[in-house]
Amino acid sequence: MTDKVLKTIEDCQMLLGCHTLGVGLSGGADSVCLAHILSKNKEKLGVSVIKGIHIHHGIRGDEADRDLEFSKNICEKFGIEFVPYYADVPTEAKKTGESIEECARRIRYDFFKKSGCDRVATAHNLNDNAETFIFNLTRGASLSGLCGIPYTRDIYIRPLLNCSREEIEEYILDNQLEYVVDSTNLCDDYTRNKIRHNVLPLLFELNPSFDKSFAKCLESLNLSKEYITENARTLFEKSKSDGYYDCKVFDKCHKALKYQVVALILKEENVKNISREHLDAILGIIDNCSSVFSIFQTEEV
Repeated sequence: MTDKVLKTIEDCQMLLGCHTLGVGLSGGADSVCLAHILSKNKEKLGVSVIKGIHIHHGIRGDEADRDLEFSKNICEKFGIEFVPYYADVPTEAKKTGESIEECARRIRYDFFKKSGCDRVATAHNLNDNAETFIFNLTRGASLSGLCGIPYTRDIYIRPLLNCSREEIEEYILDNQLEYVVDSTNLCDDYTRNKIRHNVLPLLFELNPSFDKSFAKCLESLNLSKEYITENARTLFEKSKSDGYYDCKVFDKCHKALKYQVVALILKEENVKNISREHLDAILGIIDNCSSVFSIFQTEEV
């Protein structure tokens, strides 16, 4: 498994120019596994400092205190720095109107950005990607949403994305590593837990090698996404004119490309919360005009 993780890091160029590497360390099996692999291969990876970043969300009382102390001890054992952060997620969620899940995630990533690390590795694995795929599927996601968790995004890297939960558990066992269990992961109060406990087991029942089949499916989806995105980016750049975007450049293209070009234009103009309905409305304007024309003048968007 170590070879697979190191290959993922190399293939995706995750640590180019990285001096200080952070690891999101909850104390669970996935994050302990990741911290162990990275700390053992620190010199090979070419990083100078590794920090174990632990977020105390202020949710689970004594259990959260236990996880923090455990994570601190793990960092000492692995020879990496320990960086704790304390937050009151329930109070913050009430203020913002977010769910506990949404608020905890936002706070977690906000602190990661402030941690002083060049990169932060999170322990998302292949099973997590399957959960994300199913979650996005139920919400009517586009191709991008169905492509799952990216290997890299901003400063964040996911070296375990090609590893299944079964492989991680085997690594933990083989290396006699200890870890803690978050009790909230055992109930179905959260959407991801419902998928993890109820949907994924059925898929593995239908196909015991579902994780491997899913990985192949994800690879195909990502290849399609890369192809469409690259071509859309080219058309987007060609459509730029003096203060507007020329629709003639992409008017006759396949609808899949037109969706992506319009999305890129809206993103360029800092339009937020873009929905499929918005894209359909804009494409309708373009398609129904008697003559091809230019829209999206920058001063009006």
